[in-house]
Amino acid sequence: MHTTRSLLICAGAAFFVSTLAGCAAPGHRAAFDPDRNIFIPEAQDLVSTLRVSAVHDAEHIQIRYEFPTDNPSWYHQYWVYENGSWTRYGSSPAGPEPHGFYEDRISVAIDAGNIPHYDIYGGFLVTHPGVRSRTDEVSREHAEAHPHIGQRLGESDVRKFVSESRTDGPLDTRWSSVRDPAELMDLRRRSVFLDTWQWRAHRSNPVGFADNGYVLDYRLSSEGRSMYTTNANNNGDGPAFVFNEQAAGVRALSKSRLLERGYSQDDPYYLTEETARPISDRDRWNEGDAIPYRLLREPSGSRGSIKADGRWEDGVWRVRVTRTLEAPNRLDSHDLVPGWDYTVQFAIHSGAVGARWHLVSAPISMRVGDGGSDAGATLVASRAPDGTDLNDAESVWIELPVFYPGQAGADEIRADPELDAAVRAVAADPKDDQKVRRLSELLAAREPVRR
Repeated sequence: MHTTRSLLICAGAAFFVSTLAGCAAPGHRAAFDPDRNIFIPEAQDLVSTLRVSAVHDAEHIQIRYEFPTDNPSWYHQYWVYENGSWTRYGSSPAGPEPHGFYEDRISVAIDAGNIPHYDIYGGFLVTHPGVRSRTDEVSREHAEAHPHIGQRLGESDVRKFVSESRTDGPLDTRWSSVRDPAELMDLRRRSVFLDTWQWRAHRSNPVGFADNGYVLDYRLSSEGRSMYTTNANNNGDGPAFVFNEQAAGVRALSKSRLLERGYSQDDPYYLTEETARPISDRDRWNEGDAIPYRLLREPSGSRGSIKADGRWEDGVWRVRVTRTLEAPNRLDSHDLVPGWDYTVQFAIHSGAVGARWHLVSAPISMRVGDGGSDAGATLVASRAPDGTDLNDAESVWIELPVFYPGQAGADEIRADPELDAAVRAVAADPKDDQKVRRLSELLAAREPVRR
């Protein structure tokens, strides 16, 4: 069972490669080299288990998760008052966030059959040279100067993308060859994108939602208002909103208590529009006072279409996400039609990690059940009996090994016969723990670690 990802520190070294007696697999070495965006988990943390089930009532579908962890995080980013000014805590470094200020997340990506070979390679198809958090990630300067990524989207890095969003070209510069807006819109109309549902323990769960997005030319948010926004003043050097003590019951959080993980799921570890007020020049702050960096709110549109609830109890996250079978917006979401099969892949961020330092399942087939045969589908969203509340409906659970995927993309995998064979073996048998572990070890071994 997955518990906590460990981080070793080699005093006086910029990076380390270590093997731990009694827990390391043959040939596997954990590694930490932040200058090269490398954090390879220790052997016992390469693979864990996610339980998944699904059910629908002909109008809505609900996907359910159970994930074990003894180190849950509903904490994210915070402003902390220190030495007379505000400092932002919480980032997405290589590996765990040093202070533990990064939320747990559970995500699913859904392919409607329009991404070639997604049933084999899954998320490896959206990982390319230059993508954020790889060793070869594109610089901020180059991303911001790009006419589409920097100037049209207003972004400062390269995120996941499907190859169909690019024109042909050398692998190492493919990120830059984005198709024109008319071509991208045509791909959206033809559902050539991944529909992503992301449950966030801090930024979405407290207000009862999961985040809706899609991957095409970038990892993009769906249409509508987000359930969170940045809580920063015009100068970006402190919060714009703080707790309304009468509504929230607190004036500020405590840095020391946050570091001790001393706030429960029922405490105001987050800030909402209902519990916030604008900061005032008359406010006086104490050393170590903390204010959430994100302001939560009611979402709208397609982005606000996925209801969710999650709670950690007895060492397990139990999460449910619910959406209409009909796409809220077909330009950023897929219809889920009874009787049809979809390829889905799940991802877990746990242990205060962000970016690519997650665990993923192999891509699997999910059938939206219609009362017919379930043969050939790994996961079936069963049809709830008429009149049954979806939250009370029974569902059939499966157990999926989830694994550390390294940083290789599908093109790099296909060029490596041993690795390609391992990926194909897992795609053919996604519940086989031994095959999954072998694949994760191979992926870790391919990372460009300085030996």
